[in-house]
Amino acid sequence: MLHKYSVVSDIPDDLLANYLKQPEIAVDTELQGLKLNRDQVCLVQLCDRNQQVCLVRPNPPEAPPNLKKLLTAPNTVKVFHYALSDVAFLKVSLGIDVAPFRCTKVMSKLVRTYTEGHSLKSLVQEIVGVELDKTSQTTNWGKGDLSADQLRYAANDVIHLLEVYDGLKEMIKERGELASGLKLDDLNIQCQAMLPTLMNLLISGYGDQDNGWETSVFDH
Repeated sequence: MLHKYSVVSDIPDDLLANYLKQPEIAVDTELQGLKLNRDQVCLVQLCDRNQQVCLVRPNPPEAPPNLKKLLTAPNTVKVFHYALSDVAFLKVSLGIDVAPFRCTKVMSKLVRTYTEGHSLKSLVQEIVGVELDKTSQTTNWGKGDLSADQLRYAANDVIHLLEVYDGLKEMIKERGELASGLKLDDLNIQCQAMLPTLMNLLISGYGDQDNGWETSVFDH
């Protein structure tokens, strides 16, 4: 039987208390489009290791208080896939400075050098053994009533994300030392630490490539 999901305007207090006890929480967003300062966050999906899903529909530019409390909680790592986009939109659209956070796409690109497939669908298929249905990916997330298919799609993007995160962490530890003398685990930590600076460059107007999602600031 398919699970039925509903949308709330903010994380319920009891669920927030549970989320704040977790070392990591999976997070994703659905957007009107991919243009910063034009498009808004339409939905924020959250999930813990017990697969307790919460789908929050904010009203930009106001940030739901409990959502903001969770996304800025210092003791809970927020895990995203392609964090750069999600974190940038959460800051520009809702004024939330997400921290601390990690990106599974960065981890995948560092350790899964045997493939060019770094989408969430590819990762869930390989690590979890589940094939995600992506048919609702490019639908209208700004419409008044989201369909059951849209809500299932949104939930599926966070349900398996922490399993992917754990799997990638193990793969990174197994890789060990690189030719540079650095361990891949240490290099991953350094790459994750660079993401807030890169995000600030992009939202400050220095994204001059790939429709604003890459910058030439560090080019020769």
